[in-house]
Amino acid sequence: MRRLWGPILVFVTFLLVLLSRDELVSRFLANASIVARDFFVYGVQIGVWVSAAFLVQRLLTVFLWDGLIARISGRPVPRLPKDFTGILVFFFATVGVLSTVFDQSVTGVWATSGILSVIIGFALRNVILDVFIGLAMHVERPFRIGDWVMLHQNRLETHIIGQIIEINWRTTRLRTTSNNMVVVPNSRLGETILTNYMQPKPHFRIDLHFVIDYSVPPNRAIRILMSGVKSLADGESILENPEPEVRLEEATLDGQRYEVRFFILPVNISPNESKHAVNKSIVEHLVRAGVTPSAFRQEVFLHQGAERRQLDLDNDRDLEQILSESELMVNLNSTERKDLFNSMHRLDLAPGEVLYRQGAPGDSIYLLAEGLLASFVNLANQEGEAKVEQIESGRHFGEDTLFTGKNRTSTVAATTDAVVFEIPKDAVLKLARRQGEFLAMLNRDVALSAERIHRSKLAAAKQISLRDRQGKKKTKGVTQALQTFFTELFPSNETETPSGETQQEST
Repeated sequence: MRRLWGPILVFVTFLLVLLSRDELVSRFLANASIVARDFFVYGVQIGVWVSAAFLVQRLLTVFLWDGLIARISGRPVPRLPKDFTGILVFFFATVGVLSTVFDQSVTGVWATSGILSVIIGFALRNVILDVFIGLAMHVERPFRIGDWVMLHQNRLETHIIGQIIEINWRTTRLRTTSNNMVVVPNSRLGETILTNYMQPKPHFRIDLHFVIDYSVPPNRAIRILMSGVKSLADGESILENPEPEVRLEEATLDGQRYEVRFFILPVNISPNESKHAVNKSIVEHLVRAGVTPSAFRQEVFLHQGAERRQLDLDNDRDLEQILSESELMVNLNSTERKDLFNSMHRLDLAPGEVLYRQGAPGDSIYLLAEGLLASFVNLANQEGEAKVEQIESGRHFGEDTLFTGKNRTSTVAATTDAVVFEIPKDAVLKLARRQGEFLAMLNRDVALSAERIHRSKLAAAKQISLRDRQGKKKTKGVTQALQTFFTELFPSNETETPSGETQQEST
């Protein structure tokens, strides 16, 4: 309402002056010239029309565009429709001034304006086309402010991807992934094929492709790729639901071509940022697994050298080479690594399979070779579990029960197909007695694990409390709505007597 006080005050002032103009002229301008009196009278009448137009335009902006339309659409209304209605209001105000103040024929005004419109329209045909296409886009609403869109050009590399930041009477402005602003005329936008990444749903899918050598079995390749993309799924930027997918798309001369699909919320992460993050994560998982993406090869028989072979988990020598790059073994010498490797026991887990549960006894530690695991903890006095962390390939875990003899403090389950190696307590303690640095690393990991569990419990409790408050607020709102509905549907039969008391109407 603050935006209305100024126009209302100006309009009321001019209106009061207009109603009392004869008295004001006789009292203050009796000795003034005719030109001064006419200037005052005409000025007051013009001021009434202009201030009225300004007030009407402000009322339309506040109550129609920023009020009703903004609430219905759920987004701020662009400047274009506001400017257009303002032009119409002031045009009619101008016609009113010419017809009532200067006693000009309205027919002549319309005829003159028609001729001027033809001349101006021919000179500004591109501008007018921009305006009307902008109005059509506002009615059809193919995109809104904040949406991520792609403008298709003649070539794929010239496509424009950006976020809509403004829609005005002539142009639409986009902010690209390079943080540059692109100004597109509305007429050009009306002729361009446009992809809206946020319609009909606010998330959209991105596809990445990787070519893996034929020596890597498809199940293993899918497991590694799935681990790489799922390790980034946080439900806010890269979504957990819809779930990421990995598909064997085709077999090519260079290798097996896999398609990695995942969904993002572009309001939280741009397409290019998500591609960078997923590509980086997948490459890291491939490197830790001893697998490199296949590339175009041309064999030239000038020198017969050893062919680079993909490492295989089923080969003991390859397995030892893969695990030697893990944090658990990277600082050990060859003899210590060999002793630890010989004591390991391999476990193959399917998606959803539980490795161990919270509260279960156990004193061995585990090393994840391939795949992705997740750690959960039970919440006190609450139903369900809280997610602690994602466990990626190359990580070791479970050391929290190694020295204390307590039961497991969390539940660990497979998110994807996973290959895990179990290392018994005796082998770990034997190595820890000889390797002080190895023992210090395990102690540090125990402290970090306890801290992660504590943080996850606090975050889960806070989220549950917030959800409960929102549920109570929603229930209260529904109850009030029902009370209002039934009050209006069945009004009270009580009537008020002249003395102020209420009495029940008799039937």
